[in-house]
Amino acid sequence: MAKTVPNKRLESEQLSDYNRQRSDEILQVIMSYARMDFSPTLRVNSEGDVFDAISAGINMLGEELEISVVTIQEKEALLKEVHHRVKNNLQIVSSLLNLQASCSTDPEFTALITECKNRIMTMALIHEMLYLSKDLSRINTKLYFTRLCENIHSAFRPASSAIVFDFQIEEFLTFDSEKMIPLGLIVNEVVSNSIKYAFPGNSGTILVSVQSSEQAGTDFEIVLGDNGVGLPKNFAIEEAESLGMQLIATLTQQLDAQLEIDRKDGTYYRLTF
Repeated sequence: MAKTVPNKRLESEQLSDYNRQRSDEILQVIMSYARMDFSPTLRVNSEGDVFDAISAGINMLGEELEISVVTIQEKEALLKEVHHRVKNNLQIVSSLLNLQASCSTDPEFTALITECKNRIMTMALIHEMLYLSKDLSRINTKLYFTRLCENIHSAFRPASSAIVFDFQIEEFLTFDSEKMIPLGLIVNEVVSNSIKYAFPGNSGTILVSVQSSEQAGTDFEIVLGDNGVGLPKNFAIEEAESLGMQLIATLTQQLDAQLEIDRKDGTYYRLTF
């Protein structure tokens, strides 16, 4: 009997080493799958023990995940291509408007073309950012609004302009394209009006604020405006005849948002939704 004890101990140690080795192999392969590397596979021995069953199941899982990831990557590539083509087509439309404007000496017509181009550019910029982004569904609000306002400023900037922007946009805040397109068009209209009409002396500040709302019943608050000359006393957005103001009212309804206009020390549009 005394001679069998070391053998049993040896068998127990060997079994423990075997279990540990197989467990480590399984863990390593699972970690590879988590890193999106599906090339490793687990050995399946002839013992038919629980580790062989687990290994066979994990190998099958790896094959299925690899097929699924390839399918997703193909869809993402196609979606990126769609955004790229939409952006290119919108830029072609903008170029055609440029050609049309170059054939006219009417300043009102040229201004109208510029407004149309800015609206097209607002939508094209969204598709460009989606195309370049790793996330094909959401857009960084701070980056988008900053680039959008810079483009608008460049389009309308008067000579010797001292107009500056005050961006107060929450970091890492994102919206999907369904929300961002109407928001971008609203920003385009408000900022364009501020640059064109609010500052007779070409000097002032335009505020672009986007924050999570602390107001009950709303998630976000956007404040757009300027410290310029302000709107006429009898102004009412629902009665405004300009296309820009009509767009602001329509897009606000599309967002299911509440719009307030503050005329103290300039003009500020506050949207909550």
